[in-house]
Amino acid sequence: MIKRLNPAHVRKIGAQFAKKKILVFGDVGVDKYTVGRVSRISPEAPIPVVEVVRTVLKLGLAANVADNIKALGGRVSMVGLVGKDRGAQDFAALLKERGIKSRYLVADASRRTTLKERVVAESQQVVRIDYETPAKPDPSILKEAWGKLQKAVEEADAVIIEDYAKGLVEVSLCRQLVSAAEERKIPVFVDPNARGSIQPYYGCTVLTPNTAEAEALSGIRIVDQETLFQAGYRLLEEAHAKFVIVTRGRDGMAIFGRGEAEPILIPTFARDVFDVSGAGDTTIATLALAMTAGADIVEAAWLANYAAGVVVGKPGTATTNVQEITDYIEMIENLQARRKKSRVA
Repeated sequence: MIKRLNPAHVRKIGAQFAKKKILVFGDVGVDKYTVGRVSRISPEAPIPVVEVVRTVLKLGLAANVADNIKALGGRVSMVGLVGKDRGAQDFAALLKERGIKSRYLVADASRRTTLKERVVAESQQVVRIDYETPAKPDPSILKEAWGKLQKAVEEADAVIIEDYAKGLVEVSLCRQLVSAAEERKIPVFVDPNARGSIQPYYGCTVLTPNTAEAEALSGIRIVDQETLFQAGYRLLEEAHAKFVIVTRGRDGMAIFGRGEAEPILIPTFARDVFDVSGAGDTTIATLALAMTAGADIVEAAWLANYAAGVVVGKPGTATTNVQEITDYIEMIENLQARRKKSRVA
């Protein structure tokens, strides 16, 4: 296994990001944070009364992946499905604010624009309320989405498929998209969903399930290193992927490669975990950009691991950039050097 990336190497990789364009395809939406304080319990039921101080809207789901690519300095296009409602207006405004074009979005009046509202009081999430239409779109909508994908993939250096099980990421569209990417010789990265089948992801370059998703998609309960290895290699074969990276939270990552007898294990370096929302989005955005910029799978995974370590220290769905990542690596290196010096003393 290679040594951890140093800041100079990260900057060298990151300098190539601006030249790369990533196509993000998947379920998009808005993350709403209703933030307040609690000073009393409701007389109507034993629940806290949240006095709202402010509300914040952010790009959510696959749109958070696109936002992460933009924040890292890359270029991005996005194909997703929204409704024709207030949520779609808010979503369009957020895209404009972040400098992400909306020309490849598909609008469907029969659906809600996905909105996840989190009520937060005293830095604790009280409840989450989801507004969504989690169903497969009509054939006419899928046909329109494929038309958008055909145009978008022609401009892309890599593809990310982000599946949040809202209905758009289905077998026929994904198979066509993977085939189109293969013709252009560009990689396809997939962040899967535990509630579906592995079939839509067949033929991808890199599959990035978390532990729960790896268990659900492989049918193997992961309780130790042996079962982790079994699940990883089963996914590698069944998805016919080149690589599978199982993201394991505080236990880091496990990289499985076709033809490799042993996976590569990468530890995590998260300092303070404030909120894990969207950490997977940051991981796949960084991974795709890094590999497209010339990093190998292990270098890209290390970089994505560091990026995730940065964002879990921030509230809500968050993004990071190359400077924050290099600062984070330097902080870790300094901390480890002090610990080593202390042990020697």
